[in-house]
Amino acid sequence: MEATARVFAGELGKATRGIHHLGEDCLLTPAGACVHLVYLVGALTSMSGDARTAVTARIADPTGVFLVRATAREPEMLAALAAIAPPAFVAVLGYAEGGRKEPTVRPLSVAQVDRAVRDRWLIRTADRTAARLEALRARLRGEGDDPLADEAIAVYAVTQATVEELRAMASRALEVLPAADAAARSPGVDLAAVLLARLEAGGREGVPMEDLLALGAKEGFSKIEVEEALAGLLEEGDCYMPRRGLIRIA
Repeated sequence: MEATARVFAGELGKATRGIHHLGEDCLLTPAGACVHLVYLVGALTSMSGDARTAVTARIADPTGVFLVRATAREPEMLAALAAIAPPAFVAVLGYAEGGRKEPTVRPLSVAQVDRAVRDRWLIRTADRTAARLEALRARLRGEGDDPLADEAIAVYAVTQATVEELRAMASRALEVLPAADAAARSPGVDLAAVLLARLEAGGREGVPMEDLLALGAKEGFSKIEVEEALAGLLEEGDCYMPRRGLIRIA
């Protein structure tokens, strides 16, 4: 499983530079995100195209719109996307691609989800955006060491004003959360910690992926959310995959 980026549509839509980073081709965003595999959640607002050949879905978050395109080359994804009738909340795991007028996402997994999944995505994406912006601020002050931040600053002529614009964008995204619902704004269950505890209990025998997916579902998380959390644990070296379908604590 690969590292997965979380970015708002308003940030990904500004990505115009493709780079090669850690062995992967990715899109560099103005906030310094390297986006190869991306996890997004938003409201499916419209669908265009032909369900037999290719469809492009417009999936909105509070900052903009993701374009998700599936073709007959991936018949399962084409069918899954075409089967969801807008309006609906949708979660997508896929590859970010440039080369067109604006970035698109080629899906690897598509699922209809509820508002709670969307709200958790907004909170975590805002957290990751804040971390990237802090790295940008540090590099603009001549502090720290972050090659992606350095490249973003050079490519997009980033200034403190740019950072503030991106910060305001992320703040606006959280304004759609219910003001009176404290649970929606709190971290709630730490899915990564839950998965890590199960992997530690599994020891050297490892834990089947299907068991981890079932554990996540029991805690109220979607399949894509569990896969994204596991990708993060694999990226950090907390666990590894000795063979397909089995994950073992490192």
